[in-house]
Amino acid sequence: MDRRRPIPVILYFVLCNFCVCDVYNGITLFSNGTGQSHTYLISNDHNFINIWDHSSGIVGTPYLLTDRTIVVQLRSGTHHFGNSHGPIGGRFNRMDWDGNLLWDFSYHDYTYHPHHDFDPLPNGNILVLCWEKKTAQQAQDLGRIDVINEMWPLKIVEIEPIGQDSAEVIWEWHIWDHLIQDVDSLLPNYGQISAHPELVNINLGQFTNPVEGDWLHSNAIDYDPVIDQIVFSSRHLDEIFIIDHSTTTADAASHSGGNSGMGGDILYRWGNPQNYGRGNGSNKMLNDQHGVNWITENLPGSGNLLIFNNNPLDSTGQDNSLGNSSVVEIITPLNNNGTYDLPIDSAYGPNDYHWIFGGDTSFFSHFQSGAFRMPNGNTFITVSQEKRLFEVDTSDQIIWEYYFEIESGLEGNTARAQKYSPNHFIFPLGDMNYDYTLDIYDLTIISEIISTEGDFSVNGDMNLDNMIDDMDLTLLIEIIMDQ
Repeated sequence: MDRRRPIPVILYFVLCNFCVCDVYNGITLFSNGTGQSHTYLISNDHNFINIWDHSSGIVGTPYLLTDRTIVVQLRSGTHHFGNSHGPIGGRFNRMDWDGNLLWDFSYHDYTYHPHHDFDPLPNGNILVLCWEKKTAQQAQDLGRIDVINEMWPLKIVEIEPIGQDSAEVIWEWHIWDHLIQDVDSLLPNYGQISAHPELVNINLGQFTNPVEGDWLHSNAIDYDPVIDQIVFSSRHLDEIFIIDHSTTTADAASHSGGNSGMGGDILYRWGNPQNYGRGNGSNKMLNDQHGVNWITENLPGSGNLLIFNNNPLDSTGQDNSLGNSSVVEIITPLNNNGTYDLPIDSAYGPNDYHWIFGGDTSFFSHFQSGAFRMPNGNTFITVSQEKRLFEVDTSDQIIWEYYFEIESGLEGNTARAQKYSPNHFIFPLGDMNYDYTLDIYDLTIISEIISTEGDFSVNGDMNLDNMIDDMDLTLLIEIIMDQ
């Protein structure tokens, strides 16, 4: 049997109802490939529900929306950012279930370029991580000591899709507005590092390549709609950072405004407190981490952060086969006003992980990877370098796993996969066979329910009166006739 032959999505939903096991009954979305890449939606038994083809390599995580469309970032054909390490994107696509291109938008020029990751928002917009190009002179003017050629700090933009091939940037944040240094008192951003954890020391970290500009190597972004905040990860600084999204763009460039009253300053940072002068190497909790995201509302651990701590053991970066990765969960010290508790002269908590899985020989990836919590409390983990997806239960037992290259012959890596619930899709009223079309087949199913007094179906209740009768049949006929 060719497992890459898609099965009808409604059949998978039916099969899920008969599966009694500890594995979460979900559908898994992941992408792979560096040239002509693909995105796959698979069932728990590794059968392919749907496959999308892409004209170039996928960058970062693909996302499945409730209307059965997907949003992906692709590698752009050109860029002006040297021999860039890590995935460089810049082209965004939205595709329907059948692979038709609904939105195709490129966002990059000589001064900025998206890379690594993006995040769809509830309002239909997307948040994008970007490099922003600064000259050596600009970096020196803000106190950077060791810069040879360029410096590429982080900017984050919110993009609103327009039509089929356009978009508008409606919000942006630049880390360049929130830097501090303690080497030159004549420069405007001079200050005591330990007194300003809300700012980032411009002299932290080394560039991936000394003659190029990849400074922070930001690699993951996530948004929490409950608190209207953004979290992102910096591999080079071994830290994750949280900023306020409720600001205007003007506020985001300042130190006041927004729900937090702190403008675009860093609200919270964690993983390496020596970066802001409030710790040393023994306090370091992260090493080359990726994949930071909040546990979403109403799930076990809601509001906590999950982080994939890659933890390569070769500090020179020459041997990427040595390491022991882990997934860690932390509880942030969030308070009622949307800021985070910080003890005087101390570092942001917590001082330990709330939960950790791995950290031994269980799995390792020196790049990408991530983890997501699921409704049953299990955690879904991607180990990019091993081309491996697995699910661990609340007893820390691996109860499902999938080596996609070995088992399905899929070459290439995947940044992060997610498992969605079988009822993730929102089907329109009247769509009784869940094919996103209203036609005679739906009429037949409703007629049979009425004639046989069959089980109630929410989708068949056209007038929302908690029963299915001839009135619902009439309303569906009217909608079909008006199409």
